[in-house]
Amino acid sequence: MTFICLLVGSRLSGANLTPHMIQLPRITLPKVSKHLKLPIFSRTAVPRIFGVNLALASVALSVVAIPTHAFDYGMPTNASSVPETPIVVTTQSAYHFPLALTTGMSQPFHALHPGVDLKAPIGTPVLSMDDGTVIEVEYTSFGYGHYVRIAHDGAVWTLYAHLSKTLVKPGEHVTRGQQIGAVGVTGWSTGPHLHFEVHEGDQAVNPLTYIGNVPFSP
Repeated sequence: MTFICLLVGSRLSGANLTPHMIQLPRITLPKVSKHLKLPIFSRTAVPRIFGVNLALASVALSVVAIPTHAFDYGMPTNASSVPETPIVVTTQSAYHFPLALTTGMSQPFHALHPGVDLKAPIGTPVLSMDDGTVIEVEYTSFGYGHYVRIAHDGAVWTLYAHLSKTLVKPGEHVTRGQQIGAVGVTGWSTGPHLHFEVHEGDQAVNPLTYIGNVPFSP
């Protein structure tokens, strides 16, 4: 036990102030830590809680549709009038560029955007990157809008989204460079463009490795 001097009362005797002594138990760190030894403060619980929250955030982001961008609200409504000089893109000899023309890439491939956004006027022909079989032609009002998915050799498949119209149907065989639809603004889109994805099995990959580099033009 430790004696601690506290001024809990006083008695005046002339100019003298007489303190009263009281006895208090000494509080040691081990006793305090013993009372605070809760499961949530353990060394393993904090990283575990953080990890669970991070996992939940990742799941939430994976189910929330991320808008794809064009950021060019002044684009014309037909492919015959192009406000910018079309960009000539040289692709690998085995693959065809997915548009008849483009004025640049408005959003690149990244963790939250599994494709590239290629700006083009509404109505611009959308072309199949390679020979393949159409496996899906659908419409979603909140996400891709009108889109086409094509399976190619080697477990590779491509997706073409925000189309104004589709020209193929599931099960149809398409050839390299064949028109499968037209550029639009359907789904969650801020302007006319093609959202283009390439997947190798279940893994999204950067489409530019297949179709060549496209100048960034936000």
